[in-house]
Amino acid sequence: MQQALIQTAGLAARLGLAVFYMGHVAGTLSPGTPAFGIETGTRVLDLAAAGLFALVALWLLLGIFSRVVALIGMTVCGAAIALFEGTALTVAPAAAGVATLVLAFTGGGRMRLHAGGWRMRGTL
Repeated sequence: MQQALIQTAGLAARLGLAVFYMGHVAGTLSPGTPAFGIETGTRVLDLAAAGLFALVALWLLLGIFSRVVALIGMTVCGAAIALFEGTALTVAPAAAGVATLVLAFTGGGRMRLHAGGWRMRGTL
């Protein structure tokens, strides 16, 4: 029972983070939508960040190295918020931070393609 709850929490965190990052991509590609998007002032940098977040969201949806990918995505997102937004105390980034912490401890949950954990030695 407890193992199933941990697996479900990991799955929910993984899917929630994927939705968060895809919301950022939607906010960047179509600025009129009410999605979370960071504007850096340079369109090329915005599109590059959106491309990275789309890749992160895809890997999270598939469950490929969920812990590592979530931490990479949150690091880039946190840096962009700190550099360009000035405030990170909004609901969406705070919820994504909590989901990243949950995912870091529980793993990718059920229905993942690859359960790599923190071991990256044999994969590169």
